[in-house]
Amino acid sequence: MLFGVEVRVSIHIRLEEGTEAAAEIPNDLFQVLVRIVVWELAMRTSPEQFDGHVRNLAGFRSRFEPDLAVARQERDHKRFVASVRSDIEALPSQETRSEPTTGLYL
Repeated sequence: MLFGVEVRVSIHIRLEEGTEAAAEIPNDLFQVLVRIVVWELAMRTSPEQFDGHVRNLAGFRSRFEPDLAVARQERDHKRFVASVRSDIEALPSQETRSEPTTGLYL
């Protein structure tokens, strides 16, 4: 039990995917992972070391904001493309129609 939550999950992080390695992890699960990492960092370091790590993390975003913006835009684009492909694949095909249609699918 961690932070009042029993955690039993299987997580697939594909390191070879670089910035997309953990993209498929749901946000709520990601938040649990962050809490676990912060807990472990606090357990394994002195208060001074932990504070130093937190300060470094606080500066991370400002240093990499342009790169984060590009990566976020690319991720959103990939998700949009996947969504459109999924929608197109879900459209009825000539072989699967069971009743007459107007031919106007989109």
